[in-house]
Amino acid sequence: MSVSFAAEDIPIGLKRKRILMVTNTPSLRALHSSFLRSMGFDYVFEAGDGLQAIDMLRIQPIDLIIADWQLDELSGFDLLHTARGSVAMADIPFMMLTTKKDLPRVEACIDLGATDYLIKPFKTAQLGMKIVMALATSDYSAPAIIREELRIRSMLEMPLLTARMSNFRIA
Repeated sequence: MSVSFAAEDIPIGLKRKRILMVTNTPSLRALHSSFLRSMGFDYVFEAGDGLQAIDMLRIQPIDLIIADWQLDELSGFDLLHTARGSVAMADIPFMMLTTKKDLPRVEACIDLGATDYLIKPFKTAQLGMKIVMALATSDYSAPAIIREELRIRSMLEMPLLTARMSNFRIA
C-alpha cells in the first residue's frame, strides 16, 4: 500500500505553524525541511543538535518540535526532558525520530510527554501526516508575548537594516 500526501491535504491554518527540525545529519535535516516547505509550511527552522534547539526555542516561538533521538551535545530525549520541564515549552507538541533498535526507549518518550514518534527510515508522506496530526490535535500556540516581542524587535531593527543597506554599494 502506497501512502500519498499533498500540500492540499494540509489546512491553511496549520501551514502558518512554526516547526523546528532537529537532527545532526545535515542531509536529512535539509531533505525534511525542504519537503515541509514544499508542502506549504511557511516557517521551518533547523537545529543541528539539542543545544542549538534550546537556543532557538529561547528566541523563536515554535509550535512543533521534531527531534532525532541521536543528537550531539544533548540527546533528543534530553531535549524532550528540558522542554517538558520548562513552563514556556511544556505543552509544545514533540515528535521523536528514532530507529527500530531504540523502540524500547520510545515508551519512555511517550511517558515523558512526546506527542508522537517516527521510526527511521520513513517516507516523507508519513512525516507530513504525523505533523498534520500533531498540529491539528494540539491546543498549543506559541506564547503571544514571544510573538509580540519578536514582531516589535523586527520593526525596530528594520530601519537600521534599511539604513545599512542604503550605504551598501556594489562595485
